[in-house]
Amino acid sequence: MRARRPWSAFLGAFWPFIVGVTLIAAGLVAIVIGYLGVSGTVFVGLQVPYLVSGAFLGLALVFLGSVLLLVQVMTRQTRLLRRLLAEVESPAAGDIAAPAALPDDGAASPNGAKVYAVRGGRWFHRPGCILLEGKRATPMSPHQADLEHLTPCRLCDPTVPAAT
Repeated sequence: MRARRPWSAFLGAFWPFIVGVTLIAAGLVAIVIGYLGVSGTVFVGLQVPYLVSGAFLGLALVFLGSVLLLVQVMTRQTRLLRRLLAEVESPAAGDIAAPAALPDDGAASPNGAKVYAVRGGRWFHRPGCILLEGKRATPMSPHQADLEHLTPCRLCDPTVPAAT
């Protein structure tokens, strides 16, 4: 089995951002090239191709890139809101419900708090973290995660207590 590349998860999550920034940069370059072409001639007939290819194409690329950035931001905010709502609507007031895909083998701390880590990973996560989707995670206590020198996930921040 081929090991998953660490950057593939980043590309999968942030492709609208990467493409959007690239399109905005290309659009700005096209606008500058169009301006330089128009400013170099005084004949209107020679300025029209620069306006069409430079200014209009540049504006279209900037608009499309901005839409992709908006899609990225809205998608991320929607995922975060859904995760927070799932934590608030959990069945027990102080208990965080573990996802169905994660096995529950009783590896909890005395106060009942559980975190999850992927074998070979460097971080530990809350139950339901979107970085755990599609992966086999091992439940453990926060103390055990600290003993294994795992760092908390920056997305789900398992060191902050969940809302009750």
